[in-house]
Amino acid sequence: MARVLNKAFFDRPTIDVARDLLGKQLCRRLDSGKIIRARICETEAYDGFEDRASHASNGATTRNVVMFGPPGRAYIYLCYGVHWLLNIITREKGYPAAVLIRAVEGVEGPGRLTKHFQINSSFNDQLLTRVGGLWLEDVDSKVSHAEIVATPRVGVDYAGAEWAAMPWRFVWKRQE
Repeated sequence: MARVLNKAFFDRPTIDVARDLLGKQLCRRLDSGKIIRARICETEAYDGFEDRASHASNGATTRNVVMFGPPGRAYIYLCYGVHWLLNIITREKGYPAAVLIRAVEGVEGPGRLTKHFQINSSFNDQLLTRVGGLWLEDVDSKVSHAEIVATPRVGVDYAGAEWAAMPWRFVWKRQE
C-alpha cells in the first residue's frame, strides 16, 4: 500500500513541496466508495505575504484564512464563480503559503481536476487524510529534476511583472 503524505511533508518550503508533489498521487474516495487516483503532473506555488500573486498578500480574509493555518490542509476556493480550485497549505502555521494542484495524468486544468475528483468547498480547511476522503500518496518512483520544467505561473498578470514572472509553476515532463 502506498504511504499517505503527512503534515511533515507539507511543513517545508513551498517551492520544494510544489516540486516534490510531482509524481505523487491525488486520491479521492467518492460517496459511492469508489476511489479515484491520478499522479500529479503540474503544480503552482504561492508563498508568503510578499507574493503579490497570492490571495494572502493583503492579509487574512474570510476567504483565505485557511492559508494561514497548519500545513497539510486543503484550501478550496471558487474561481471566476465557476470552478473550485484545490490548494494544499504548506509551511508553518501563521505563514500563508499553498500549492495549487493544476493537473494530474489525464486531466489538465485546475477546474477540470476538481470536477473530475468531485472536490468542492466541503473539503476547505480539511486535513488531507484517507478518513476525510481526500489525500495524497507517495508512490515508489521519484521524479528526477531533469523531468521538471519550471515556468511562470498562469493567469497572475495582476500581480505585476516581477511576481507574474516567478518560475513557480512546475510541470512534470515524463521521459517515455
